[in-house]
Amino acid sequence: MRYLATVSYDGTKYHGFQSQKNALGIQEVIEKSFRLMTQTVIKIHASGRTDKGVHAINQKFHFDSDLNIDWVRVNDRLPLDIRIKKVVLVADDFHARHNAKSKKYKYIIAKKESSVFHKNYEVYIKNLDIRPIKKAYKLFEGTHDFKGFCQYVKGKPTIKTIYEVTLKETKDHYIFIFHGNSFLKYMVRSMMGTLIEIGLHKKEPEVINQILLTQERSLAGKTAESRGLYLLQVYYK
Repeated sequence: MRYLATVSYDGTKYHGFQSQKNALGIQEVIEKSFRLMTQTVIKIHASGRTDKGVHAINQKFHFDSDLNIDWVRVNDRLPLDIRIKKVVLVADDFHARHNAKSKKYKYIIAKKESSVFHKNYEVYIKNLDIRPIKKAYKLFEGTHDFKGFCQYVKGKPTIKTIYEVTLKETKDHYIFIFHGNSFLKYMVRSMMGTLIEIGLHKKEPEVINQILLTQERSLAGKTAESRGLYLLQVYYK
């Protein structure tokens, strides 16, 4: 039987989702907890990786098992910064990554300096001017070559479609939401880093069109910090 799980996690202590040889990934922690619960080896397959320090509200992964049990009980064995929200049966040929149709990420910028209790979940930028950013963020929408906004991986297609970028403003935060068919390594953080430099008057809004046209990575802003980034949702329809 194949199951699809939804998991949320605080990525602060982890080196991303994927298991790694010399660092702790979230995948390794979940697999170990499944092993303790079932006394069997269960390999999980995520909808995609998240980087070191990145959080998730609704990350997805699939796994196979002949056991028909209440899988959410694995939370009893997981640390409190990783929570399985639900587990459902899916078709045997379902794949959490290959079947994903689109994803949403959000990035949180604080309007005032972060307290010790919030510093791992938002980014504060001193003297940030939101006005030029409001002229710029919609320029990411559409189908473009995002090679200039990622860490290039040879053989990986860089043409992606961003369906929508929205900016929500609250009393304490600016919240950017990116909805696209898929995302490249560091892509959202690179886009945010460029918007931040636009907000600091280090770059003009038009630089986004320039980078999309030329794929010139050196024109992009410094990659924004991971702690402000959340994988918000993975869509399969």
